[in-house]
Amino acid sequence: MHTKALSNYLIQKASGERVYFDGQKLIDSLMRSGASEVLAKQILQAISLELYDGILTSDIYTKAYRILQKQERKTAVNYRLKQAVMQLGPSGYPFEHFVGELFKARGFNVEVGKLVNGYSVRHEIDVVATTQHKHIFVECKFHNYQGTKTNVKVPMYIRSRFDDLSRVRDYDDQLKETNTQGWIITNTRFTEDAIKFGRDYGLTLLSWHYPAKGNLKDWIELENLHPITCLSSITRKEKKELLGKGIVMCHDLYQRLKQQDHLPIKPRNQRACKRELRDFIE
Repeated sequence: MHTKALSNYLIQKASGERVYFDGQKLIDSLMRSGASEVLAKQILQAISLELYDGILTSDIYTKAYRILQKQERKTAVNYRLKQAVMQLGPSGYPFEHFVGELFKARGFNVEVGKLVNGYSVRHEIDVVATTQHKHIFVECKFHNYQGTKTNVKVPMYIRSRFDDLSRVRDYDDQLKETNTQGWIITNTRFTEDAIKFGRDYGLTLLSWHYPAKGNLKDWIELENLHPITCLSSITRKEKKELLGKGIVMCHDLYQRLKQQDHLPIKPRNQRACKRELRDFIE
């Protein structure tokens, strides 16, 4: 995994001049636009995922303001967010699609459940998120109960898979300079040993409250992306049937409702659902 401090990224100004990225300047500009310091720092954390040498300053600020504008649409659905993500089970497959949508919102091309050739064997990767400059391999660990933790065996196993995937890139001239990363994302928590192992061996771990800034909860709220399980206007049975049809995100359901697609929702609930979705999507 190739990582470096944010201040070591060379970014390109409109004049063509290249300068080192200054996160504080971005925070200051966001606060001048009315963002709180906490929100500005969260946005900086989000932007850090998209940085690469040579990125235009205008692109950075466009991405930042896109996230900032979404905060105006936040509603009470965030109150039920943790429970809603927990209801994406029991298989965990909808959770993988949900994680994929989070990466799409950050500008990544995403494939879910992809087979990727390693140096030794093929691997089925839950989420593969790529840009021209970055390839991220994500293992999703979904748990149905809040008290369940992902233990150290998971990052130990994922590290060996990531090493096999990375070794291929050592022999591929086109991919040799790509920033390749291994991630583990869970909807609950990691044990302390799992966190330490991940940190020591270059894996990115993301859980509901870890790290303290830029965790899974922050990411969902920042991008204003919510699973359909957040909704109060449709029944649990209707949600389950929608998930079975691959409809995981609220914005996908809203488009289907506007297009009057045939959906497993009672007509009365469809009308109420459309109103609820419109309140925080439009």
